[in-house]
Amino acid sequence: MRKKRAFSGDLQSYLNLDSLVDIVSNNVGILVILAVFMAVFSLMDKREQVSSEEQPDKQIEKLKIPWSHASQKNSLLVFLHDDRLLYLDRALVYQRLKKYLSGKEPLPTELSLDQYSIKLTVGGRHTHCIEFLPSPAAGEWWHNFSRHGGLMQTLMKKYPPEQNYFFFWVDPDSFDLFREIRKTLWEQRFEVGWKPVREESALRYCSGDAQSGRINPQ
Repeated sequence: MRKKRAFSGDLQSYLNLDSLVDIVSNNVGILVILAVFMAVFSLMDKREQVSSEEQPDKQIEKLKIPWSHASQKNSLLVFLHDDRLLYLDRALVYQRLKKYLSGKEPLPTELSLDQYSIKLTVGGRHTHCIEFLPSPAAGEWWHNFSRHGGLMQTLMKKYPPEQNYFFFWVDPDSFDLFREIRKTLWEQRFEVGWKPVREESALRYCSGDAQSGRINPQ
């Protein structure tokens, strides 16, 4: 009977010791894992500090996305081809057509001006379309167009950005110059619209219902 009690006591001590070992092992394991994580985070923090010190601060560049939108502003039309700019003056066209409205002569469908001619198409409900036909080598180089007292400065003074915007027809050879011009106009608070064209493309401005989506700023 005494031997049985001794064996039972030894077994209970063994179980208690085994549980204690498990608890200690688990705690040690958790401490080891925490130490590893702390070492990893410390190393990452040091790398970030080194990389931030080595790399200079970079300025954030804002990118303007030119979304086309409808506008009640007046459009100033410019044809950009072979790095030459030709201002297509609608006011001059209407002034030339005005004398036919009160006279006996019928309204012409074609009209020749200084550096371009136009074709006029009249529709119903007060709509009309003007197709511009530039003469060969018409227009000015940018340095002449934008010089002090040049046509660009004249247009910007005469037509403020609050009521007007520029619209460009641009041939594929003049994209780089157009981006420079657009940046200059944006700096002067002008909205700018544009459309890529080829030699055979029509330069057409339409008013009224026929204008929907054709000539808009961006």
